[in-house]
Amino acid sequence: MNKLIENTYVLHYKWGCIKNKILKNIKYISMPIIYLLVMLIAYDTTEYINTFTSYQTYDSYTKVAIVTEDMKKDIILEKYNLTENEFKVLCGIVLSEAEYNSYDDAYAVINTIYNRTHSKNWVSSVNNHFGSGKGNSLYYQAISPNQFTVYQSGAYKKYLNDTDNEGYKAIIDFLYTEKIMHNYLSFRSNSIKVKNSESFSEKGNNYFNVMKEENRI
Repeated sequence: MNKLIENTYVLHYKWGCIKNKILKNIKYISMPIIYLLVMLIAYDTTEYINTFTSYQTYDSYTKVAIVTEDMKKDIILEKYNLTENEFKVLCGIVLSEAEYNSYDDAYAVINTIYNRTHSKNWVSSVNNHFGSGKGNSLYYQAISPNQFTVYQSGAYKKYLNDTDNEGYKAIIDFLYTEKIMHNYLSFRSNSIKVKNSESFSEKGNNYFNVMKEENRI
């Protein structure tokens, strides 16, 4: 009887040792597995978030924020203190004046209007007609009397909502970046030759009348 009790105790002791070893081994084996599972879940979640975000404002490859054309336009409206309608009119005039709505010529036209808002003489002239402060506005420079015939005739209206051509993209790009193409204050149609003028696109306008530094605001 005592032998049986002793054997039972020994078996119980040995089972306890074996069980502890099993649990210990399970711990060491399971921890890396659990860690791996956690990492996989975290990775999948991160990829999901990145993928979801990429469809919103990010390039999924470079993780660089993408500024859409509409976002740029909103920034431009605030930057130049333009209403939605004023911006449409401005674009209509530029596209009407740009030969074939080419990117380069539309860029050059809006650059010309921009230059006028930085010219003391042009700013003063528009202020005298529309009131103080108006000369610094792209819109009022564009609708100033005897400047752009497409505005006076109403020809610009057919371009008021034309946002799908290269010329419109040029307007957005110039006003958003303000990367200057030229320092001219005036231009004429390609059919009118002007001495010392320059063109920026095939069959585009001829640009002349460089703004003098002493006249720059």
